[in-house]
Order: sequence, then structure tokens, then C-alpha cells
Amino acid sequence: MLKKIIIEKIKKCGAISFEDFMEMALYFPELGYYTRADIKIGRQGDFFTASHLSSVFGFLLSKEVENVYQNLNCPQDFTVTEIGPGMGYLAKDILDEISIPLKYNLVEINPSLKDLQQQNLKQHSDKTQWVNSIEDLEPFTGVFICNEVFDALPVRCFEISESEEIMEVYVDFKDYELIEVLLPCRKNTLQYIEEFAPWVLKIKGYRSEVNLKMKSLIEILSKKLKKGFVLIIDYGYNCQEYYHPERKKGTLLCYYKHSITENPYINIGNQDITAHVNFTALEKWAKQAGFKVEGHLSQSKFFLSLCDEAVLREIYQKNLIQHFKRLVLPQGMGESHRVMILSKNLDSHFR
Repeated sequence: MLKKIIIEKIKKCGAISFEDFMEMALYFPELGYYTRADIKIGRQGDFFTASHLSSVFGFLLSKEVENVYQNLNCPQDFTVTEIGPGMGYLAKDILDEISIPLKYNLVEINPSLKDLQQQNLKQHSDKTQWVNSIEDLEPFTGVFICNEVFDALPVRCFEISESEEIMEVYVDFKDYELIEVLLPCRKNTLQYIEEFAPWVLKIKGYRSEVNLKMKSLIEILSKKLKKGFVLIIDYGYNCQEYYHPERKKGTLLCYYKHSITENPYINIGNQDITAHVNFTALEKWAKQAGFKVEGHLSQSKFFLSLCDEAVLREIYQKNLIQHFKRLVLPQGMGESHRVMILSKNLDSHFR
């Protein structure tokens, strides 16, 4: 059904950019991957996030939320806002652990997921409220939690042709199958490549992604956060790692029933499509939006920084040590995921 809608759009408008295709595949109302009623995350679905593996992720983040609360001098209107809260497990684990007074916003576009989240969080109904988009939020003091949010933003794809022209990937169709066509690069796509990956311009056949949606997202986060922090947890690289000459196929991956493919043109609306985060670009745009970068470190270093003797003892008492190791060890998620901490309008240094 969604494939037919995409083809009808191409018939009407001509080839669409890969970014527009990815936007439709993930977010088209009721038919996109993140908007369909039967989306499943976790063991029954297509992928895991850390909050689906155990409660230790939320337990540790609750310690960070408490740090933020103290750093902001315990404001009466302290608010936590989570974007894309999945099944609501992370929110539940944080609220189960935390004792400070707060309001917890959940930004969720999918009505079916919202229903599941409300069921999982019914014991915290006095603290939780839902909005359909970030635009609907009232400006607040507190913290944004963005756990694997930026990797789900639609990206543009580019390719260096044999004649060393910078081409952008568009999507067309032939015999009712979606196909790729290469068209001249748009100006802002080219500007991004020249700034963050100029060394790839002479590598024939080199292909990768450009995520300009990150800039818009970080700008609206700044608009909605009066004072406080943004906590970004995601998999990604700095620009030198992201656009390494040997990474000639980019980072785009698709997840379907816990299997990984590189073909976004199958299972349309039924598979996740992601690309790694360029943290160099994200840092620049965050600073332009009025944020200060308080930290950019591996997930391992971040979570270990939250662990004093009392926290570690509690992890053992809760029998969470094996899941904790998965979060922090290199062979788990410790090095693949990175954490960026942004602050806005602080009166003093964080920590």
C-alpha cells in the first residue's frame, strides 16, 4: 500500500529525493514504520534499544536526571521530556527509581504506542503527559532525553560519480519497482559535504549520507528548553570516522525482524531505516542553536561516570550486573553508542 502511494507521488512529481522516500517509509501517517498501528519493538519486533534489555539503563539515567535537578538548583517546575519513548519502558524505569518532584513529557506520534505507554505508566499518571510533536510542548526547565532519536531522522544520500561529480540519490520506478537515479547534488547537500567530508570528493564510487534534519531538530529543542540539558544517546562517529575513505558505502542500514539488510526498497513501512549520527555536525549546529557542549563521550565512559560505590552495590543487589556490562563493555554497546550532553543558560559549570 505505501509502495503504491510512493509510486503515485513519483508519477505526479517525478523522482523524489531519498530523504523524501525515507520520510514516507518511516513516518507516512498510519503506514510508515513508526506510525503503523502494529509496530513492535523489542523481542517481538525488529530491533532493541537499551531500555528493552533491562531496567539498568533507566536506573542509571535516573541518577543523571537527579544530577541535572541538583545542578539547576531544584526548580519547582522541573520537567523531563523524552522524544520517541517506544514502549514507555525507559520512562517507567526512571520514574520507578526517582524521588524528586517532576513532570514527565512523552513526545509520541503513534497513537498505538501512546496507548501502550499509558498502560505501562499508569502508576505514574500523576506525573506523565503526552504530546504528538515537539512543537506542542510548552517551553520548560529540565532535560530532554533523546535515546536513538537522531539516527531515525531521514537522510540524503550522495555518490561520487566516475567523472568525480557529486550526485544525489533520488528514487524513481520502473515496472512497478522502485529504482535509484543519480541527479545533480542540491546546493545545501554539497555545502555539507564540502564542510564535513571534503576528502571524499575525489573518491569515485564513494557513497554516504547527509543528515540536515538534525539541524532543524536541535534548533527546536533549543526553542523549547528555557534552561537545562539535552541528553543525546545514539550510535555515530565524528566526521573523520563517519566519512573515512574506506567506509565507501556509508552507514545506512535496515532492520527487519532482528535481521539487517542494506536494501531500503523492500518491506517498505515494515522495516526500520537508520543512519549513524555525525556528531561533528551535531556539535556545530548545537552551538549555533545556543547550546554549550558539556560532554561528548562513549556510552561506556558516561555510565561509568555515574557509578559510585553505592550505585554499583545497588546494581548488584538488583541482579543487573550482566545487563550493565552489556551497556558498558566494548563488545556490547559501550563503544558503539556515544553520549552528547548539551546545556543551555546554566549559571555554573556542570558537575
